Amino acid sequence: MRTTKRGKVAALATGLALAAGTAAFTGTASATTPPTSGGTTAATAGTTAGTSAPAGTAAPAGTTAGTAAGSGETLPPSTGNDQVTYAQEEEGTQYNNSNGSNNSFANTVVNNMLQPGPFILNDKLGFDLWTDFVTEANVLSTAPQVIEYKLNPAAVWSDGAPLDCNDFYLLWLAQIGKVEIANPDFAPGKTDESGNPLPEKLPLFDIASSTGYEQIKSVDCSNPTDVKVTFDPAFADWKGLFGGMIPAHVVEKMSGVADMTKVDPTTESDDLKKIAEVWNNGLKGWNPDEALSGAWYKIQQYTEGQGIVLVKNDKFWGKAANINTLTLKTVNDATAQATALQNNELQAIQPQADPGVADQLRGAQGVTFAPAAGLTFEHLDLNAKNPLFQDAAVRKAFAQCVDRQDIIDKLVAPIYPDSKPLNSVIFMPVQNGYQDDFTTQFDVAAAKATLEAGGWKAGADGVMEKDGKKLAFRISHKGIQRRSDTTQNIIASCKQAGFDISEDSDKKFNAERLPKGDFDVALFAWVGNPLLSSSTSLYSAGGGANYFAYDNPKIADMYAQANTNLDEASRITQMQAIDKQIMDDMFTVPLFQLPEMPAWVSNLQGPVFNGPLGLTWNSNVWTYS
Repeated sequence: MRTTKRGKVAALATGLALAAGTAAFTGTASATTPPTSGGTTAATAGTTAGTSAPAGTAAPAGTTAGTAAGSGETLPPSTGNDQVTYAQEEEGTQYNNSNGSNNSFANTVVNNMLQPGPFILNDKLGFDLWTDFVTEANVLSTAPQVIEYKLNPAAVWSDGAPLDCNDFYLLWLAQIGKVEIANPDFAPGKTDESGNPLPEKLPLFDIASSTGYEQIKSVDCSNPTDVKVTFDPAFADWKGLFGGMIPAHVVEKMSGVADMTKVDPTTESDDLKKIAEVWNNGLKGWNPDEALSGAWYKIQQYTEGQGIVLVKNDKFWGKAANINTLTLKTVNDATAQATALQNNELQAIQPQADPGVADQLRGAQGVTFAPAAGLTFEHLDLNAKNPLFQDAAVRKAFAQCVDRQDIIDKLVAPIYPDSKPLNSVIFMPVQNGYQDDFTTQFDVAAAKATLEAGGWKAGADGVMEKDGKKLAFRISHKGIQRRSDTTQNIIASCKQAGFDISEDSDKKFNAERLPKGDFDVALFAWVGNPLLSSSTSLYSAGGGANYFAYDNPKIADMYAQANTNLDEASRITQMQAIDKQIMDDMFTVPLFQLPEMPAWVSNLQGPVFNGPLGLTWNSNVWTYS
């Protein structure tokens, strides 16, 4: 059990279960596109691109070296017209992507083809009803808000068990976040390994999200294929809920609870604790007997450190996928990915943005290269627990000495020339409501003047000092070259203003240290989300993805009002006010949207880039020409 904190507010920024399209979009999905599935941050972009789990050690591209954990099996060959091998930069860690300790974009890439949900997030950031599973989703009333989901009775999990209301109930039960238990490790003054005070109580369920679910008053399962969900207060982003479904019957079997729909999610009980134990610790990894599919593919094999093999789900009741085998191979290095793609050892990739790799892909024969401005955004978070950053002058001066445009010109524009500094953390430039709320301009002289006005004075070494404390701290990141280059750029420009900044590169930073708040300044990325409520957990006190301990008492009330507002125009105005407040406080500095670099072999038809979900979101329709 974790002893620091558990998310009580949603980290909708990462993971398909928590990702969704714009609330204004409605429509009917074809049966050939996948449901919103998985389970944030990144978010990770928690990766998130930002909170993604550590990648395993990859075999050289195109090889099958590696042993399946406990099985002795190896990954299948990477060529053949009945298969596609896709390169994952980081290895997914677990099937339950709504688990707060393991929520990551790497899990999303796998769960895209496994986990069902009522709606699909399409590549235009809109909601489509996945009619293979949910034939209708109706708003029965708005006061109180009641949503009715009518389920296809033919829908089943890959073991043949029904996909029904119980699966909806599990997600509500786990993510409502109402029950807390005593922290067994708590003692007054006691801290964790990162120096954070241990909380006296912990939420029973380790969740990435409770936004939306905490507003649900009931899930009526009296008819297993006619689900009625009552909200009070209303929840504007209701279409983003109930994605990333986990088989309730599997959790019942693992926990020993006969019928979870008889368990009250708001009252501590033995049965609730048993279910929480499975949710928190029982669904790690990719055990095919537990990590069932309710969509096109199912898990055939998981090779730790190598990848996951998906094959057609023979119990899928709709139109089958085109490709028989989809292998997700862990290949950390972007150059290795590009080379393997040119050699047809990989058929699809989405590497980290890299100018040299982009040039390699642009000139490659037999390769389709489709760079795009993605929803993943790079940013800097200042740890509010660091006394230096309690000083508003330090935060403002730091924002002034970060040359965002120069970083973009050197690291991003060579891939995507239209890139510009990002000036919001709630809205992406393509979204209705985006405005320039971060207005601080790069100016080293102004940064120095801000510090001096705040009582800081330059020491003999040029480093600013105040009350005997030097202006020295680390920028931490997960150890990729672009982030190292970004950090070195910041070190150089801010040194002129009197900052003494050092680089802290750690491959385990995102997976292990970031969630614990073990940093001064964190450089990472969130996967942006069209759900406006998705940022609640990032910037609310105690939020599951608020790793930098940002705490403005105004924010919680502002989110509470905005997340219950069913008037879209009014709600956008409220969210803009939240964004401006976050930007004015300057505990976070947005940098830029990461350019995405999806590429695939030219004879592979069907890949379409999807910002929050990545390239695998519609892999069921891929086919060879």
